[in-house]
Amino acid sequence: MSVERQVIVVGAGPCGCLLALRLIRLGIRVSLFEQDEEIRPHFRALGYPGATHAALQKAGIWEEAKTKGFIKRAFSWRKLPQNDGPYKNEKQWGDLIATWDPYVNSPLKDGDIGYGMLALPQNRFREIIMPKLLESDLADVYLGHRVVDICQDANSAIVTSVNTAGLETQVKGAFVVGADGGKSVVRRKLGLHLEGFTWPHIVVAVDIRLDLQPPADGPSSIYYVDPTDWAFFSTIEPPDEKLPNLWRCTLAMSEEESRPETFDATLKRKLEKLIPGSLPLEYELLRAQPYRLHQRNTTTMKSGRCLLIGDAAHLTNPWGGLGLTTGILDADSLADALEYVVIGGRGEEILQAWSDARLDVFKNIVSPTATSNLRRCNEVDPNNPFSDGLFRMIHENSPELVYVNRDYDRMVTEMSQLVN
Repeated sequence: MSVERQVIVVGAGPCGCLLALRLIRLGIRVSLFEQDEEIRPHFRALGYPGATHAALQKAGIWEEAKTKGFIKRAFSWRKLPQNDGPYKNEKQWGDLIATWDPYVNSPLKDGDIGYGMLALPQNRFREIIMPKLLESDLADVYLGHRVVDICQDANSAIVTSVNTAGLETQVKGAFVVGADGGKSVVRRKLGLHLEGFTWPHIVVAVDIRLDLQPPADGPSSIYYVDPTDWAFFSTIEPPDEKLPNLWRCTLAMSEEESRPETFDATLKRKLEKLIPGSLPLEYELLRAQPYRLHQRNTTTMKSGRCLLIGDAAHLTNPWGGLGLTTGILDADSLADALEYVVIGGRGEEILQAWSDARLDVFKNIVSPTATSNLRRCNEVDPNNPFSDGLFRMIHENSPELVYVNRDYDRMVTEMSQLVN
């Protein structure tokens, strides 16, 4: 197959893998570079809301993803757990502030595409896609290859990588797509920067097994509202009678608390404060990773014959799961755009239109929504929650809630509407 029918994808995270799969389904050859040799568990987002389901269906993996994950619907906001019994060392779930099910008035039903939030850890998502790439004659997968250089001219681009043994590989293609995360090598080689701001907060993503049941009066996706100990709790696997529930807990720490010499003690203290139950808590800590939060984006997602998707192009805080959502929708719409250009012979102005549209989605919908979600948890007084507009709309069952749902639909970019 000619260079003109070859796309090089750098980064085998969910977005890069999905794009590669979509492209080979279209008959476009793909070379996929990933610096890690093995797929590792990922601490960050693991939820795929309704807006992303059609993208998984177009890639031919929706049914498999749904089988290996599970569908969640509502989520709630609560006060911190409180002592509620005769013993001071026993805490119960905190008071419920609000519960919202975005799908309660939807014409969709259980099992329909677009209904609910698919919960599926990112490593398992990649485990669905990677075998399909490895088995395809249209895909060359380079695991354990670190990209060190990219050069391009008016007609093609070349990626140079070095593997773990120090051997160099060069691949030439029509386009290069950087799906290599917030520290993107592709973005750096293009001389592009992430503009915006970094939050002063540090959060820690924790995967933990413990015998904790969701609250009886609310769903298993829970936001804690508190100026200091705001957090997010969610079950991330279907219940298993043989094992304690697997929970994802994302909690806040100060700079001092997150230092290596204080981290373990702080984490233990935070978990004991945030998790309902009796002390001492019994749990299995699987993973814990601190990271910073950002609201940043590049000025363009296209530079010459190179394109950026996902965290390589924009970063948002994880409150609401919009980072992964946006990256999946980047990959899906870029596959459609590349079909017009690579197969249909249309001009590259289509790719620029794609870039403009995706940045517009991020700057005007994704980032403001995620910012509001975060501030709702750490700036709203939990004793006066209805000062917040969304809490007030939920409490009043306002018809305006439908507009909140429509914002999620507006995150999808339909390339057919951008092509003249």
